[in-house]
Amino acid sequence: MLYHQPLWTCEATGRSNLTYEQALESEGRDEQNRAEFRFCEVLRKRILYNVQFQTIRLEPLVEEIYTYFRFNFAIGEVVHCKLSENIYLARIVDIFPEVNSKVQQQHQHQYQHYTSIALPGSSDETESEPDDIPRQPNGRLRFPDAFLHPTPDTTTETTTNSAATSTTTNNYNYNYNSNSASQQEQSKQTDMPVSESSSISIHSNEQQSVPQIFDPNFTNPSQPLKYRVQLINEFGQPLEDLVRDVDADEIRRDKRVFNRHMIQRLIRECSKRDSYIGAPWLIKANVAYHYGISTLLPPHLQEAQDLAYANQARKRKAPLKELEDKEAEKRARKEENLLQKAKLKEEKERQREERRKQAAVKYPIEDLDLPIYRKDPNLNWALIDMAPDKYTGPATIPYPTGGRDPRPPLHKNTAIPDDIFETFISVWSFLAVFSDPLSLSPFSIDDFERALCQPSQQMSKSNVLFESNVCLLNVIIKERQQDIGGEIASGVMNEEYLETIKQNQEDDNEESSGKSSSSSTPTSTKKDTSFIHHQGEKVERGWRDSEQLKLSSGWDRRTIRNTKGWETVLIGCLNEIATPALIPDLDYILCHLVPRNKSKASERERQYPSLSIKHKLAILSFLIDAVNESTAVKEYMESCQEQLTEFRRQKMELNKEIKNMTARRAEMDKRDRAEKEERDTTDDDEDTDSEEDDSDSDSDSDDEDLSAASDDSNAPSRGIKSHERRHRSRQEKLKLKQQKRKEMEQLKKEMYEKQREAAKARSQELRQKAEERRKLEEEERVLRKKEEQLEKDMRKYTTLRIRPLGKDRFYNRYLYLDNIGTSSTYGTGRLYVQGPSDVDIQMIRERDRPYEEPEQPWGRGGGQWFMLALMKAQALNEESEWLEQRLNTPLDVEPSRSWWRCYTEPEEIQQLLSWLNPKGNRECKLKNEIAKRHSYIAESMKRRAQAISKLEAQTAKRNSKSR
Repeated sequence: MLYHQPLWTCEATGRSNLTYEQALESEGRDEQNRAEFRFCEVLRKRILYNVQFQTIRLEPLVEEIYTYFRFNFAIGEVVHCKLSENIYLARIVDIFPEVNSKVQQQHQHQYQHYTSIALPGSSDETESEPDDIPRQPNGRLRFPDAFLHPTPDTTTETTTNSAATSTTTNNYNYNYNSNSASQQEQSKQTDMPVSESSSISIHSNEQQSVPQIFDPNFTNPSQPLKYRVQLINEFGQPLEDLVRDVDADEIRRDKRVFNRHMIQRLIRECSKRDSYIGAPWLIKANVAYHYGISTLLPPHLQEAQDLAYANQARKRKAPLKELEDKEAEKRARKEENLLQKAKLKEEKERQREERRKQAAVKYPIEDLDLPIYRKDPNLNWALIDMAPDKYTGPATIPYPTGGRDPRPPLHKNTAIPDDIFETFISVWSFLAVFSDPLSLSPFSIDDFERALCQPSQQMSKSNVLFESNVCLLNVIIKERQQDIGGEIASGVMNEEYLETIKQNQEDDNEESSGKSSSSSTPTSTKKDTSFIHHQGEKVERGWRDSEQLKLSSGWDRRTIRNTKGWETVLIGCLNEIATPALIPDLDYILCHLVPRNKSKASERERQYPSLSIKHKLAILSFLIDAVNESTAVKEYMESCQEQLTEFRRQKMELNKEIKNMTARRAEMDKRDRAEKEERDTTDDDEDTDSEEDDSDSDSDSDDEDLSAASDDSNAPSRGIKSHERRHRSRQEKLKLKQQKRKEMEQLKKEMYEKQREAAKARSQELRQKAEERRKLEEEERVLRKKEEQLEKDMRKYTTLRIRPLGKDRFYNRYLYLDNIGTSSTYGTGRLYVQGPSDVDIQMIRERDRPYEEPEQPWGRGGGQWFMLALMKAQALNEESEWLEQRLNTPLDVEPSRSWWRCYTEPEEIQQLLSWLNPKGNRECKLKNEIAKRHSYIAESMKRRAQAISKLEAQTAKRNSKSR
């Protein structure tokens, strides 16, 4: 699905490549981590009000705000209060200057009296306690010792201090009145607007009966202040009777929140600033609206902003003229070049247009637009464009086969009708996949088909149909006993359906009472056809009939341990959790299961086998819908997902090993090629050196022979010269020649030994390389086996088995139900083929409309007639007739009833692969998927054929014995 693909982006952080859930989680996490919500609302508003319209840089602004608000508290702030060496969470409820103890006690007494009346959490019982100490019902103290200080008794001191109190009050009122003229100017310099400053102004005793509230903005700064705090819990709720007056050094803000870094984050998140010099900080519009902060710029800042924008616009317009001049020059040069090359381009374009029709197509493309069907072999394979808005020729296809083999004929499923075959295959797939959590023995689809079609006289209690119903009913009963069933199993949908029926009946009664019987029309009773038989007369022995309810009472008290009496449990289940909306023929089924009133169990046991195949599948489909929400199925799916996750991890590691092994093989091949080239070069050099040595030795021998001959010819002269004869005697020359020959033989012998050793080393090296290659090939075979086994294990734990492999050129869908999960059976042993769906029919109809896509050089195929003619030319007459009838019928008139066929032989799969054209989009994918599973499909078909032959032999043997 699109929600699970990494295509989403977090709006708050800007991170991309996230799934939908990850993006939502990131946005929620960022919303929780925003610095704006770290501060309490009162302090947050005061800081933002001070930031608005400031023109200094960020660092000085942060320092200024931090310094100003460090010891400046306001009413309503949440602070940390230090009492008796303990830190508590408190909210400031009043601020007043520090006065003498008697006046302060009087204020405290008045405030406690006021809060006892105003606070909803206070009670008379608490105030009437003798020691005024909050305690628990068992007598223990409720709060820490910090709040157990005795409250001073001000009753006797009120009269004595009344004069002082009035004097002090008059002084504070005088301060307020004297400063009332400058309140407007002070509110601009302080951290709160005028309305907020006025809201905490000092009131006289005549105007209000509560204690006087003092604002530190209008009192003497040098005068110390007292703070009246109310302790609160972690949820911000006030704690009863926990109000105390503390000094300024006993309260502080949370250092983790109120620091320079968090203030800087708050300013960055909630405000913005333009790039021109002297631009003010402006609170974002939504934040300013939320806190009631004005966004109207002062006149001097508005003038500066207009001037800066005007300068920026002027700077942008300056280079525009130069760019326009350059663009005009470029256009002029281009026009000159175009005029010079116009004639050459026209000629080239004409030649190129002729070549486009025969140009190579980038495959794969739309299957029905392949050029091979539109090339006429009688006209030198000329390509014809048969697009609906262009082609006006005869309704014939030049080359309908496309050079492919004919498609093998399909086999028809005679036992199960086409209109319920999809339900049949879905029910079997669910029972086969979830056989383990249902405690059901796996069975093949042929066994399931024989059980459905078996006559009632031959049906035994060990039939797979009975076992399937019993297993499903047991799961529903367990869910109801544990009260963890879904909407269907728990009966919620049944109750909602009954309430809807009751509401419709009441509406009908109101309408009938408001109108006369003569003016009533039959259309007023046709609101919902599924409620007609329940609004009128009830069907005898139908859904929720008295006989049915009496018969099925207590059906879910215990599970079914054998197949005896399970029909009664089924009747109770259908009456309690089923509805006519879930099972259309519910009344008929229940009337059939209960043949008469006060029927016996033996009579009801004979009724289920006589139901039609459609009604049996309807019951199983409903039970599967109820069981699909059960805990057993969900846990099994979760365990399968865990196994699949582990297998995917193993597959990733296996892919890494395969990649490393491929790199090793490539490196080994590269090394062998380099050594071979080096060896060839060395051999050529040795041959050249040996030829040169032979020529040198021959020349030396010739020289020696010539010198010897010259010595023999000059023998008489040497006899005269005895001193020369002693130095150049023939015997010495022979010895020298013999010595040289020995040296040459020794050198050859050494060279032979060296060559022999080199040959041995070379042979050893080749053996080592061959051993390495053999080990590498062995490792590759092991990895391939591991990969195949891993693929098989992954298919075993895949709960979604009905997945189409793809579609062919005529929009027929191919399905193979993997039998890996049911290793004890062969599964289906067939490759199923389903006709086009309603969506496919609509796509075929749209082929007659003009194409919105750009034209292609190779043209397009025709519309509906093209596809029908192609099917008839390939001997698919039955399918073409069905498709033509379906195309002429509107989709909203008749529901879709696709046909179902199958292939049962491995040879047919091979013929199908040769018929599919991989140059088409749909058939390319389909061919790859079938080729990937070809071995499994062929093995399943062979096992099915063996099982059928074995069953036929057993049947023949049984018949011969009965005779």
